Order: sequence, then structure tokens, then C-alpha cells
Amino acid sequence: MSDLVFAADAEKMMAIAPDIQATLLENLARFEIEAFERARAVAGPRSSEAAAMALRREEALQMTLRQALYLGDRAIAQHPLRYVASQLGIDLGDQDEDWTALAYEATKVLLDISQERARRQQGVYDQPTVFFRRAINTPVCGAAVQSIAQADVNVAPAAFASTGALPASVPAAPTTGIEPGRVTAPAPAPSTPVVREPPKQDTTAPTEALSQFKNTTALSQIVLPAGLDAPDGYDEESWQQARIVARPPRILVDRTLLSEGSRAALEKQRGITLTEAIELYFELLSWGYRAPFNVNQKRKKMRANLKDATLEERLCEDYRGKRNLALDFWPSVIGNEPVDEISIEELNDALELFWRVPANHGRSSKDRAKYNLIEKIEMADVLEAQREKDIQAAEERGAGAEEIDKMRLKGHIPRISVTTYIKHGRVLRAIGEMLWDMQLIDYDPFTICNWTNDEENALKSDEGRRQREPWDDRFYDLLRSPIFQDPLKDIGDPLFWAPLIARFMGMRMEEILQLGPEDFGSDRGIPYLRVRNTIINGLKTLSSERTLPIHPQLIELGLLKLVELRKKEDHIRLFPSLNRGKQKGTFSANFSKAFGYYRRTNDCYWLGMDFHSLRTTFHHDLLGDDKSDAIRCRLMGHTYRDEGDRSYGQSLGIEKLANRMKSVVVDISMIRSPFDTPGVTTRSKAAEHGLRVVG
Repeated sequence: MSDLVFAADAEKMMAIAPDIQATLLENLARFEIEAFERARAVAGPRSSEAAAMALRREEALQMTLRQALYLGDRAIAQHPLRYVASQLGIDLGDQDEDWTALAYEATKVLLDISQERARRQQGVYDQPTVFFRRAINTPVCGAAVQSIAQADVNVAPAAFASTGALPASVPAAPTTGIEPGRVTAPAPAPSTPVVREPPKQDTTAPTEALSQFKNTTALSQIVLPAGLDAPDGYDEESWQQARIVARPPRILVDRTLLSEGSRAALEKQRGITLTEAIELYFELLSWGYRAPFNVNQKRKKMRANLKDATLEERLCEDYRGKRNLALDFWPSVIGNEPVDEISIEELNDALELFWRVPANHGRSSKDRAKYNLIEKIEMADVLEAQREKDIQAAEERGAGAEEIDKMRLKGHIPRISVTTYIKHGRVLRAIGEMLWDMQLIDYDPFTICNWTNDEENALKSDEGRRQREPWDDRFYDLLRSPIFQDPLKDIGDPLFWAPLIARFMGMRMEEILQLGPEDFGSDRGIPYLRVRNTIINGLKTLSSERTLPIHPQLIELGLLKLVELRKKEDHIRLFPSLNRGKQKGTFSANFSKAFGYYRRTNDCYWLGMDFHSLRTTFHHDLLGDDKSDAIRCRLMGHTYRDEGDRSYGQSLGIEKLANRMKSVVVDISMIRSPFDTPGVTTRSKAAEHGLRVVG
């Protein structure tokens, strides 16, 4: 008896036995489903709003359960397990060593239960009712049974046609799935399904044969790909199961980096929506992932301060603009539906409407916050319609051709350029390629969002010339604007110096703005500046690092005086008032906007003539003098073209570079030097002695 008592006591202290765990989990599922079915059976009719609310409740519950699985939270399963254990007369203690494993499995069972409830609420059941099965399994007569058996054949989807039979189980790894050829637009229908006679002892219908492949931890929305047709003998659910088996999700990114929404989207086997796909794509870009997404890849190095930043802070300015437009426009036009279900017709309609987006749609932050792109298109259409009415009225009263043309010019609202159209259209193509690589879609409608060089050139030929061009005599109109004529509050104003340095020395904007006093020196009596790559300065390319003689006309305007003044003031920059942009971390991010605003507000803005065009103009001057190409490349910071130049060109003397620089001559007689301003000399001398002029 003492042995029995000891054994009984020891048994209570043992871990939860496997059979007990199985009993608890099975009864947990059974209790929940039976209670649900009973409640539905006795409930009265309900409105569509109440039905939709019940489904939303299940979706919220599933999200909570997935979050618990992701965080390893076992508490969510504690109460349901204790309830089932009490009903079975089992003393369940959460101190048992197997408690965590049991609670983990129970959480998955609860997720399965919620998904099953959602399916049943929509009338989707895994198999016919017991009454129906009994009815069709009851022998009627030999001939009828034989007829039924002969009619019940296995129909395999095209993806499985060559395998001879349906797979026995889900492939162990995504790479073992059979991947059909990618569908291009317009998408052809899949090849004809293969119909085979049933095995001698297996007349299982397609739905039942594929039931073993159902995911028990995630509910996949039933998706009907717009460019595909279901094979004969498959309903919507079994067809989707077959597609998932053929191309199971292949996710090769670190999910822990992603937001909760993107992780939930990746959990879907099918049915990722357009908005989810856009957010997922730009999140992956923000962490350094790039196409193709069907291979493992290493992330790019990221600054430490961006690791805890928001998505918008991690994205560069270009990607941020593409993301904002994609989220604003495409779902509004196409709808936030599963990507597979977007038809070519819907996409073509959206692309056609996209042409009508106003060219200045993103310039005003106030307008961006007030109107979406669809509203901006409508407002532009209204203004153009009014312009046409005004022109028609003018023609009726006998207005001349010149007056009519003036009205057309004044009332014209430019729409987006071909370059902008193609740039944003290709975002959709990249999103489709990402989803295809991850095997989350079976049909990619975005393959049409691709333009060959010939197509792009044809579109641009209708648009007209809009590319960057060198400055002509209108550069002197810029020099006659206030910044070059009036006394300056700051003799080192970058709006004065930066354009001149770019025009006389061909330097890039960022190279100019990050200059400091220590970058200047002299060699053999010739002043120079160095474009260097340091811990605080960045360069576009390796060949950009160079030493440039300072143009004599810049010295005449007082550039070296500014350098000496900044040294006395103990500044490390020529333009210390400039701040870096938050996204790119460059000075040019903010200055380019200031320079554009200055030109527009002072009547010296012309399309195609921007800051970089000043460097282009300097380059044209060098090309036009028909002299050494090696020296031209050295001054421009271009890659050296031949082996002799790469190996021996470093010995080019400063005198030769200076002589070539002097060949570029610009009339600056209309410019007022900052150091000609009254009082500047006095302030400069005071700064040398650590004094400040007060009156």
C-alpha cells in the first residue's frame, strides 16, 4: 500500500502526460465549436451589419492570438485550458514543466477555432453534413453505385499534371514546390486540366484530397486571380489550396524588423491587398532589402540613429515621395483589393487617369494635407474646362489668334511628365515582382507597368524637350537679381557664392556647400581648393576627390577673403548657417529648395536650367576649347578614360589645371562684391582682433 501511495503521489508531481495534453486540446476545440454551432442553430435572423461585425470580431481575435504567438504570451490560453480541465475533472497546474508547451499549442488551437468560426459564419464547411454523407453512402442499387464510382474522378490542376498524382504532403521547403511559369499580361488561361481515372481504392474528390494541405495557423482569404481560370472539378477553396501547394510562400527577409501590419500580411498565404503590398515593399526598402526577393540577401549598413526611426525617416526623399503617391493614388483608383484580383482593364484605367495628375501636385505641403490626388485632378480638369469656355466665348466675340494663344498659355495646367509617369508606374512593377518572388500571388497584373526605351522615347517625343540644358544669356538675368546686387546681411550667403562657384569651377552642389577653410591652400603661388572625402564630407564617386585651382574671377569677387574671415571666426564651414536635410543627411537637400524658391520669386526661373546646369555649362565651355581631355576629366571629377591617364595623370601640375580653368570667362561686371558693402572691411578687421562692431 505504501508503494501505491508513493506512486500516486509521484504521478501528481509528474509533467502533463502527452495523452492528457491531447485530450485537453481536442476537447477545447470540440467544446468551442459545439457551443458556436448550438448558438448559431438557436439564434434568429441577423442583419448584414451584425454578420459583418461578427467577422470583424473574429479578425480582431485572430490578430490578438497571432500577436501572442509572436511574443510567446502563454497567459491568453490559461483560462480556456483551466475551464476545459475542470469539465474533464483534471487538476491542471501551471507549474508543470510542460505547461508552456501545452499553452503554446492551445493558443494555436484557439486560432484554428476562430478561423473555423469565421468560415462557418460564411457558410464554408470542410465537408458535407453527416446526414448528407449517410444519404449518399446508403446502397441503392448496384448499377447506381457503379455509375457514381465511374463519375467520381480525380481532376488535378495544371501545376500537378506532370506529377502523376497529388503530392502526399506539403513540401518540406518552399523550393521543392512546383512553380508554374510566370503569367504575363495579357495573361493566358492555364493549360487544360488533366483528367485521370481514379485509383482502384481511392475515389476521393479534389476538395477532400487537398484538405491535408490546409494551413492550421493562418486563414487565407479565398482569392480568384483575375487572369486565371479554375480547372474543372475544383471549387474556389480547393483550387486555392492547389495553388498554395504548388507555390508556397517563400519569405527570405527578417520579419522581426517589420511592422505588425507587414508581418500579418506576410502570414497570408494568399490575398495580400494592394495597400499591404505597397507598405511591405517600402518597409523592406527602408531596411536595405532590394530585388530580387527570392534569394537570401544581406542588408545594407544603416546609421545607428535610423534603427529606431520611423519608416518615413528611414526612407530617402525619393522613396518617401514614391510611397506617399502610391498610397494616395493607386488604392483610390483601383481599390484596396487583393493584388491577384486586379484586372488588366482596371490597371489600364488607373494608368490612363494617372496622366492627368497636375505637374505641381507635390510642391505645396498645405495642398498635400488638404487634397488628395484625385481631388487635384478634378480641380485641374475644372479649371481647364473653364479655360475652354472662356476661349470659346472670346472666339465668338471675334478675338484674334494672339489673344486666344495668350489665353491658352495663361490657363494651361501642366500635367506630370513622361519621366514622372514612368517612374511611379515602375513602382507597381517592382511591387508585383516582389510578391511573385515571395510566392504570395499566382497572377501579377503589374507586368504591364514596364516601358522599353523605344516606348519611353516615343512618349517623350510627343511631350517635347524638357531635359536639363546649359545656361545661356539668361544667366546674366540671374546675376542681375537682388542677391547679386544688394548689400548682403551675410557676406558668406550661399545663395550668392554657390551658383558662382558652380559656374566658374564646375563643382557639384554638395561639393560646394560642404567646403571649409581647411580645404583651401596654395601651390606655387596658385590658390586651390580640395574636394575631399572625410568623416564629415561625402563624395559622389571616388574620382570626385580632386584638387582644383581657384578661378581668378572668384578671387576677384573676394572668395579668399571669405575663407580668411571664416578662419578668424573659427568656423569649419564656409557656409555655417546651412543645415543638413533630415533624410539624406546632405546640405543640398535643403539648399536646392531654397535656390529654386529664390529663382521663382525673382523672375529668373526657367525649366531645364537649374543649379546642376551651371556645372553642365562649365563642362560645355571645356569641351568647346578643344584641349586636353585628361585635364577636362580632372577638373570635372570624371572617371579617367585610359590607362595612361589613370596611371600617370596624377602628375598633372597645378599650373596646367589653372591655365585650363582660366579659359572659362564670364562677364561679372554687373555683380556687386559682398566685400564692397560699406562696413564689411571694418567688421572683417574687428573679427581679426576678436571685436564686434556695435555701431
